[in-house]
Formats: sequence, C-alpha cells, structure tokens
Amino acid sequence: CPHGIGTQIAVFPSLACRPRRTLHSKIATDIMPCLLVPCGRCSARVPAAPGIPANPMMEISEGSSGSSDSDASSSAVSEPETQQACRKFNFRTAALAVRASNRLALRGGAAEKEEKDLGSDNDFEGEVLPRRHTSKRSSLVEQLRRHTQRLTLKRVTQTLSTHKDEQIRGLMDLLMPGMLLGEFSDFAKAYGDEAFCARLLRKYPDNAAKCAEKLKQALLWREQNRVLLTTRKCPQAGDYRVIGADLAQRPVLYMCMRNQLLPLGQCVDFMVVAMLRAIDNMPAGVETATHIWDLHGMMIRLNWNPAPLVAILKMAEGYFAERMHQVIIVDMPRMAAFLKDAVWPLVPDKTKEKVKFMTADEVQTHVGQHCPTDVAGRIRGSMQQNRDSSVSLEERKRSWMCVDAQGELAPAFA
Repeated sequence: CPHGIGTQIAVFPSLACRPRRTLHSKIATDIMPCLLVPCGRCSARVPAAPGIPANPMMEISEGSSGSSDSDASSSAVSEPETQQACRKFNFRTAALAVRASNRLALRGGAAEKEEKDLGSDNDFEGEVLPRRHTSKRSSLVEQLRRHTQRLTLKRVTQTLSTHKDEQIRGLMDLLMPGMLLGEFSDFAKAYGDEAFCARLLRKYPDNAAKCAEKLKQALLWREQNRVLLTTRKCPQAGDYRVIGADLAQRPVLYMCMRNQLLPLGQCVDFMVVAMLRAIDNMPAGVETATHIWDLHGMMIRLNWNPAPLVAILKMAEGYFAERMHQVIIVDMPRMAAFLKDAVWPLVPDKTKEKVKFMTADEVQTHVGQHCPTDVAGRIRGSMQQNRDSSVSLEERKRSWMCVDAQGELAPAFA
C-alpha cells in the first residue's frame, strides 16, 4: 500500500493446511497481529485480501462482496492526513475484517451479537472519527480474541479428530484381503487393531507412509516370534521384572546388570516377556511403562556387541511403539560409552527425550517423588542389595519379587 499498510493476507486460511503447532490456545495471539488489511482510504489502489471486500470500512453482509463510495474522496486527502488515518484506524479495520470472516462462518445469530459489540459500520463511511478511548479499545481486543479463540479451537478439534479417525481407518484397511498387508496370518493381523494404529499415529504424526511401514514391520516381527508371544517361555537372563507402579499407575520395570546371566544377544527374548507382563499390568487408560536400567556391575564380556541393542530399539519403535514412558539409566560406566556411541545416533529425537541418565542417589530421590512409598522402598532396597558385595547371587535371586496383573507381589521367577 502507498501508505504503509500491508495487504494480501487471508484472515483465516484453511485449518487443514495450517501447521499443527499453530492450532492451539495461542492461535489468537499468533493470528491477530497478522490481520493486515487494506486501508479504507486507499482500497481502490490496493487489491483486497482474500475473503475481504475491497473496502472493509463498508457494511459487510452475508453473501455480499461489499462496495466502496470513498474512492473519489480519497484522492482529495493529502498524503500526511492519509497516513495518519491509517495509523489511527489500523486496528479498527482489522477488527472489521475479523468480524466479516466470522459472520460468514457463523451464518446467523452470533453475527448479530458481534454487530452490537463492534457498532455500526455506517459511522466509518466518509469521515475519519476521533481516536477511541484506550480502555474501550482494550475491551474490544479481549472480546475479539476470546471469540476468535473459541471458534477456531472448536473447528480445529473437530478437524483433527476427523482426520485422525480417517488415518486409523486407512491403516486398518491395509489389513483387508487383497490389500498391502492382507497376506499376513490372522494371528499377526490381530495386533493391528485400532489401539495400535492410534499409537503409531502418535509416534509418527501426519506420516501415513511411515506408519504403514512400521505396521508391516510389527506384523512381520509378530509372525517370526509367534511361539515366544504365545508361550512366553525363554531362558532367564537376569532380573528384569515389573517391580511396581508409579503414582500414575504406569508399571515400573527394574533390572540390574550385576545380575545378568546370559550374553546380551540372548537377553532380547527375556526383555520382550518382561515388557509383555508390564502391558498386562496396565489399567484402562494407561499405555506406557517406566524402565529402570541399573548398569552397576555391568560385565563387558557379555555386552560387547551392540547389535542386540539395535534390535531392542527397533522393537521399541515398531511393535512396542508408544509403550515407553521413560528409560532411566543408572550409573553408566565409562567403559560402556562405546555402546551408547554405537546406538545413540540411531535413536529418534523423540525417544532421546525419554532417556534419562542418573546416579544412584538421583534415582532414589526420583522414585520417592514419582512412586508410592512401598514401590519406592522396593526399588531402593533392590539397588542397595545389588551394591552389597556380601550378598551372593543366590541370595539375591530369592529376593526377586514382581507385581502380577492383579497387583499382588509374587516371586519373579518361580
């Protein structure tokens, strides 16, 4: 615009095309400052924004594109006077543009209420009115912000909900006969239910191709490990067990590397069974678990190969997607740094945020804040026992207890 007023910006773009991060409670503060529309004095010379009449000062009615009678008079106004009018009524012009968009969307009763709040547009035809009082203008800002926020969030919620349901149905349709994943067995396809597809979409939002790839990998892994998943029988490789639940009823699993009995490559099945038992313990509405990996007493001769860690990572990103609330690694020795260096670059950023490195003292404080007293005491007792050189392996085995699906304590490995 010759007078410094920006133009050519839509008041409300299509919600489906906006980034998700802008569709939250801050949408009013994100969008309102961007409502730059043509000045009423020079609308004849500058094209109007999409969805806004050429002269936003004029009365805007549903189904009408509006008209301008101020073109002739605008040329008679001097340049400094026009600039002053632009600065004075920039907010009022933006407010009228917001109302125009909302009236087209509301289609009725709410428009009449806004008409009273904003006043008649006829007062702004022709002459420039005096400056509004600051308090009245602030009240108008709050009214517009609250109304725009409520309307927009309602539309966004409905749009995202519908979009998510369609994506879930799209993933599940891949399991139908004749589709991409229709050749898998009924045992494998039974895992591709609505809950698992929803977790995949949370893990990889707005990436249907990635979700379909992870769904295929999960079904293939389920086919290959059918015996393990149905019998849950495998050699005991350590003390990985469900030791309790936190204050949010999420299962807490604990293991100490001092009690490792087999090489890491033979521990993968044992860890899978432990995670399945944790899922059994999850009440309705809970889908994640907390894992505490105590690396005290770690034996490098049993853990020199990082390949099993990569296999565990693939399971966590596929078959057990969105099942991990947090992984707490306790007292990682320096000699184990090569394992982290080998696996860490493969860990997605979202998963890295869930991995916490702590000392033994920090973990004891942490569990005291996030777990019930009995569960926190059980974890602290296990950590102290594993650091007591006078306690033998057989004595530690007899003390290993787990929490079953009914919430009762039982021997972990009878």
